[in-house]
Amino acid sequence: MEITVQQEAKVKRVKKTLAWLITFIGIFVVFTQVFPLSKSYLQGEFKILKQKLIKDPFPESYKEYILDEFAYYDPGKSYFANLSNTAETLQYQGVFTYDPETKSSKPIIVNKEYSENMYITIEGIGIKDIRITPNVDSSSEEIYDKFLKYGLAHFRGTPLPGDGGNSFIYGHSAVESFFSNHSNLPETIFTKLDDIDIGNEVSIDRDGEVIKYVVRNKRIVSPDDFSILKTQGDKETLTMMTCWPLGVGTKRLVVVAERL
Repeated sequence: MEITVQQEAKVKRVKKTLAWLITFIGIFVVFTQVFPLSKSYLQGEFKILKQKLIKDPFPESYKEYILDEFAYYDPGKSYFANLSNTAETLQYQGVFTYDPETKSSKPIIVNKEYSENMYITIEGIGIKDIRITPNVDSSSEEIYDKFLKYGLAHFRGTPLPGDGGNSFIYGHSAVESFFSNHSNLPETIFTKLDDIDIGNEVSIDRDGEVIKYVVRNKRIVSPDDFSILKTQGDKETLTMMTCWPLGVGTKRLVVVAERL
């Protein structure tokens, strides 16, 4: 049976249409997924370069950071499992931090039984009254993901905000294509940390008391940097962390705020 000229033309049109459709789908994927991820990564690399080129605007605040890797680090374990192991080794007995309210030193308290939700506000980046669940067992992804659906998590084993030392909280981030349409979703609210600036104020509402901090440091670290749990000298601090590049997580975006 001979193929007519009309049939050949029809087949060519179908092939051409399919080729254009596949091309369009490919372009759509690039612009909605690959491009935002690449943009986030390049922006992060640019910020690292800027950090190297500028001087710390608060030279007296943080002169030393412990950046060494813990000897027992096992790359086969999960990131949070290793952080949890690190938290268990932190020693607070006999360690004091400065209390700006009383203008005196106070012992660091780690209250693992506290269970009342706290709330964070960072007006400079549009974060308002987001829930922080205290004392989350962060060694289990099943457990911490359950709480991160509703906001942020306080890392069990670190002090609570207001109890001295370094309080550690964390949350998910999302790729730009998703976050642009869900900018106030509590589960990925820490995507906004990418826009935080040195000097922004952070407020924590705990038991009706508002505890205020000011951002002193912003940096990108490797996943094996466990020093982010450490108390920084005699400062009472709040460390906030999310995955970077946003929504990917090959590194970590860390913001440190000092209590006012």
